[in-house]
Amino acid sequence: MKIKPINVFILDDEFPKTAKFREEGIYNTAISKDNLYTLAVDNDWNDLIDLQQLIKDVITSEECIKGDIDLFGFNSPTQALTSIRKGLSPDIIIYDWEYTNAPAYSQNAQIWLLEMLEITSAFIFVYSKRAEDIQKILNEKKFYNFINRFQLFLKGHKIKSSFSSEEFILQYIISTATNSGNIKINGLTIKFQTNGYLDKPSDLLFLQRILGSQYVMEELNNVNLIINEASIEKILNDSEQFLFINRNKGYLITPHNTLLTGKDIQGLEKISYLNVIKEFSPEQLEDALEKGILYL
Repeated sequence: MKIKPINVFILDDEFPKTAKFREEGIYNTAISKDNLYTLAVDNDWNDLIDLQQLIKDVITSEECIKGDIDLFGFNSPTQALTSIRKGLSPDIIIYDWEYTNAPAYSQNAQIWLLEMLEITSAFIFVYSKRAEDIQKILNEKKFYNFINRFQLFLKGHKIKSSFSSEEFILQYIISTATNSGNIKINGLTIKFQTNGYLDKPSDLLFLQRILGSQYVMEELNNVNLIINEASIEKILNDSEQFLFINRNKGYLITPHNTLLTGKDIQGLEKISYLNVIKEFSPEQLEDALEKGILYL
């Protein structure tokens, strides 16, 4: 029996507006995959050429052609929420934060994001040109329970020796649709094997965030482009990165934290990134790095 396709929602108010589609009311509800492709092929997307290419790449992918992926566009979060309430359930959402023609929408973006996290099980890519400012909002307590279900990406961002935001999203969509266990970066196929550290191929982003993209790509070449338990341990150990832990007071702290004094160091012991993950979790390691100190 054929498994139903995964549904991908793209929310953005700057889809090209054509007279024909306006007349047909295409923009008033979910924009179909076919209509998104027409917009992507036949129109100028100005500053959104990366999103334009992402749509082309998804729709022309083997997985989409086989029917494993369906794609829907929405001009606003409210449109998407209406469709969700009517029974169209998303698996992945690409969520634009800014609405240049409707500032009130930008102000309410965090409210609608939270609602989508609450009423769906979708993974959400918060996709924005203001990634740095939005990170502060997403670190607020109200989003904490959903921290594993969203990721912030800068529109059109290319990291040296890694994949762009759009390339990562594409690979995430394809690996979710096929459960293939592989991901492509710069044309290289990275083989993913089940392990105790990362749940899926696109979790490679976790290693990139904590260790740096260039370092991870260099290390992947040293482990034959395979992600498994042994290679992850090697990548983490080779980095020689560590935190300090105070077991009596119960906190992790980064080595260069300005809160450290000579007296503090006397009560601390080094703990490698790998051992932080083994003893606690990847999320707590990332939390400690972002905040500088983490109380356990």
